[in-house]
Amino acid sequence: MKKQLLVLTTLLVLGGCSFSRNKTAKSSLSVSSSTSEVKHHSTGSDSSHTSYSNSTTSQRATTSSSSSVTNQATNVSRVTLMNQQLMRSLGQVPLPQTDGLENGSNRLNVYYQGDSNNFTINYSVGSRAKKFNDATLKQENPYAVYTKKTYESETTARQQIGYRSATEFKGLPTVDLGDELTGTIDAGAGQQYLSWYEGNWFLTVYATTVNQGDPQSLAKEVVSFLAKNSLPAPENYGRVSFQTAIVERQREQLIIWQKGNAVYQLQTHTPQTALKMAVSIK
Repeated sequence: MKKQLLVLTTLLVLGGCSFSRNKTAKSSLSVSSSTSEVKHHSTGSDSSHTSYSNSTTSQRATTSSSSSVTNQATNVSRVTLMNQQLMRSLGQVPLPQTDGLENGSNRLNVYYQGDSNNFTINYSVGSRAKKFNDATLKQENPYAVYTKKTYESETTARQQIGYRSATEFKGLPTVDLGDELTGTIDAGAGQQYLSWYEGNWFLTVYATTVNQGDPQSLAKEVVSFLAKNSLPAPENYGRVSFQTAIVERQREQLIIWQKGNAVYQLQTHTPQTALKMAVSIK
């Protein structure tokens, strides 16, 4: 009887140990599987996040690039676009970098004729902007005309300028124009010519008593402007000829200068436009 009880007790103990190990094994497998699944989801989440980040970065780069191109296109002025076309046609010639206008720059039109040695460029403002060198622009009245003419010699070119030496004005009344410059006044028969020199430039402002013109006021305005801005450097001489009276649809304001055997000339409707365009030429 004692032997039977001992055998039965031994069997029960062995059975319990076997169950406990199986239960532990199953629990370990479950944790391992769960850990593997967590790792799998984590990897998938990282992949999704990376994909989203790349997509977002790409979208931002595309947006930034598109915005940059738009801004560049918006910031290019009409005169710059016209100059690009002119250089394609004429080569590397000096051109005004500003249109000299107070308003209407977005409707600036340009029509040209000639080549790099001899050309005429008309600047006009129409009811709308037209394509470069549009044939219909021949009918528009330009507010500015810029030309270049090449001569056989520098001597011949110099003769086109109309430069006058200071000795021709000796004994005439003088006037202080500011910026340490003095002008001379040649007056008579209701007309006044106020002249002065700046470097190799000879400048004159013409006025008539009929139009109650004041040459001194305009001359001082020119001197003040040129104190901060420079006209093209002439070789050898240049001349500025302005009038106080502004005539509708006329271009009686003149800036002309020599560059070797070539002569450049700018004629505009107003003195202010002439100055702004001339000092921007490069």
